[in-house]
Amino acid sequence: MSILTDVQQMEEDLRHRSEKLNVEFKAWMDISKSNKDGQAKIARHIAAIANHGGGRLYFGVDDNGNPEPSSEKYGPDHYRSDAIHNLLKARLEPHVQCEVHFTEFTNGVTYPVVHIPSHGTTPITAKDEHSFMHVYVRSIGPESVKVSNFQHWDILFKRCMRFRDVEAVQTREEDELTRTQAMTKAITESVTASVLRVLAEHTGQGPAAARDVDWTTITAFTEAARQEFVRQINSFDFGNTETDQQVREIAEKHVASGYALLDAENNFLTLERPHGLLRTASDEMDNVASFGWHDFIVLSNSDVSPRTRLWSIDGKDITGVEGMRVDAKTIYFGEYDYWRAYGNSVFVTTKSYREDFHRLRNGTDHAFLTSVNLFIRMHCLLAHAAIVTANVSGAQNIALFTDHRGLKDRMLGRGFDYGFRVHTHLKALEDRYFTRLVVTRTELLRDYFGTLKRLCVPILEIWGGSHFDPDQWFTRENINQIVAALQKEGSIVRLLDQEASVQEDIS
Repeated sequence: MSILTDVQQMEEDLRHRSEKLNVEFKAWMDISKSNKDGQAKIARHIAAIANHGGGRLYFGVDDNGNPEPSSEKYGPDHYRSDAIHNLLKARLEPHVQCEVHFTEFTNGVTYPVVHIPSHGTTPITAKDEHSFMHVYVRSIGPESVKVSNFQHWDILFKRCMRFRDVEAVQTREEDELTRTQAMTKAITESVTASVLRVLAEHTGQGPAAARDVDWTTITAFTEAARQEFVRQINSFDFGNTETDQQVREIAEKHVASGYALLDAENNFLTLERPHGLLRTASDEMDNVASFGWHDFIVLSNSDVSPRTRLWSIDGKDITGVEGMRVDAKTIYFGEYDYWRAYGNSVFVTTKSYREDFHRLRNGTDHAFLTSVNLFIRMHCLLAHAAIVTANVSGAQNIALFTDHRGLKDRMLGRGFDYGFRVHTHLKALEDRYFTRLVVTRTELLRDYFGTLKRLCVPILEIWGGSHFDPDQWFTRENINQIVAALQKEGSIVRLLDQEASVQEDIS
């Protein structure tokens, strides 16, 4: 079976010319605050689909599955991500984080598609037009109806209990992980202290100075996560379409990046209760770096929720948390990723280049990355590092790293995705580029913009020359303009030196 793009998924959903229990069609309609009935209707359908286990809602498609011509009154801006999110935030409890994709269909019209996740441990409720809360489910028709009989409640409660069972397993795993790591840390510290004491007695030397960052261990852990990402990509059942070919190439064209939390002597920290820390960070990332997805996202669906794992890497047994993303995804929206948070506080994420998806989609005749997408990827990584650092008191130094692959002969595009305009016609000479940066806790939390610039400029310098100066491009004014443009498109992005939620008293 071939891997589906969002266009192919739309073709599949419209093929039978009727709605399914996990798919809802809506004609172009007013979803602004002034239309309470319209907002209540959309909230009801999204709640019902979430309570069914997730699905999709299309705007601009009639009840018989016929795509309508574009609407002059309700254009794509009317259905921006922030408009949908604000509607759901006001009308759903608990909150549901949906993705809004704008699918340019085969008729040349762009249709907003809301991709709805499953509910979690509790059912999703929605406000009606009178602001009363109700539980809605999908019923034969298909329709979105209030729960009204035993069968509806039975199916919904059983699914909720499965989610609770997953949470209970994660809690038990986390407790075991924490105890194991605490025991290992205590033994290691005891042995290290004994060795240092013996050395000091025999040599007359005092305590050793802070050691260098252990990049060997970080590299080994990064490579282990990257190899798993490649394995999952290669496990796809590829067809013969252009999309299949592009996804196949992701195994060679991707970026592995991450960070390690270290103490003042550059020792790795023990990651205590990682599931809770990752959930906290994921919630805060929704407020500062949400582009539909974000780095180290914690999904609630039982099939893809993070799980505790044990790995053997370079002869060392290490526990940690794994973000299950690639295997569960059947639609190619433009980016695949996979992440790990190791028990020694090394965080690694591996992802494909969104620019490659847009190169295929728009028929661009040259390979490229874009300065804006490089900024987005680095901001997602650094924002997560800053949020986690603020929540881990022992983190005094942070080692950041990237490993870009598949860059040879790429140009650097301007703008967001398409590569039609370039900063320079220079091409990357090497296929693989590394960056490494070690910053202190104070630098990261007090000078976020400065740290972000230090992280971004080295990779941009691949294309640096007489026509493009990365240092002059990466200015506060230019980055603020990019952030404003992203916000206008519906993304939630803020630089953390402008965000009070992660500031703390650093003594």
